Amino acid sequence: MVDYTESLSWLGLWPLIIFLGYKFAAFNMAHFTRIEKLYQEEKDSPRTDV
Repeated sequence: MVDYTESLSWLGLWPLIIFLGYKFAAFNMAHFTRIEKLYQEEKDSPRTDV
């Protein structure tokens, strides 16, 4: 008898792996956008702590 356990586990896990990769990339892009906006606001506003 052929054991298909490894194949079936991969078949069940690959959508989860792709979803987690997508969420990771989306989180990083959102974080990059927030940090970029923060730096731009910091650059545009005059320094008052000097």
